[in-house]
Amino acid sequence: MLIVIVIIGILIAALLPRMQAAQGRARDVARKTALSQVQSAIVTYQGDHGKWPGMGSGAETWIGLDVISDELISAWMTNVPVDPLDGTTLAWLDGSESITAWQYGYIVMQRNGTSNAWFALMAKTEVAGWSNFVICDGEHLTDTDDLKDIQLCSAVEEGSTCWDCTYSAASQLRYVILY
Repeated sequence: MLIVIVIIGILIAALLPRMQAAQGRARDVARKTALSQVQSAIVTYQGDHGKWPGMGSGAETWIGLDVISDELISAWMTNVPVDPLDGTTLAWLDGSESITAWQYGYIVMQRNGTSNAWFALMAKTEVAGWSNFVICDGEHLTDTDDLKDIQLCSAVEEGSTCWDCTYSAASQLRYVILY
């Protein structure tokens, strides 16, 4: 009987990390879907109003999607999606000015040298397989970056340093949509 209990305990210990990773992947899929919905609402808003949401209210820097939630809802969204992990609206994690602290973000950027031409959306991810961008210390996308020059990762790998598509901590993983 004791041997059976030990074997069951070993099996549970082996399966538990895989179950947690599967839950993280499922939450990342939900975040990716939410960003696609937000992207559609932003494009609709721009078509209706001739400007990007949040312009003139800080969209020149990264802002949380909670700041533009009224504009997104006016663009035919019934509500702004919430994060699947903690149920918060697509917002800042702690209100910090550092991009590394954000759960979700939105910034209006330039393309082919034209200011305020396009935008980027970003979400923090839990699993490297769902990430296409890595945030390193002091490095992030800004409104002066040109979308045509941004290269997203086809694969993100764990490493001892943070460079290009290599991350050293899970907090550096992001999913980015460029539009």
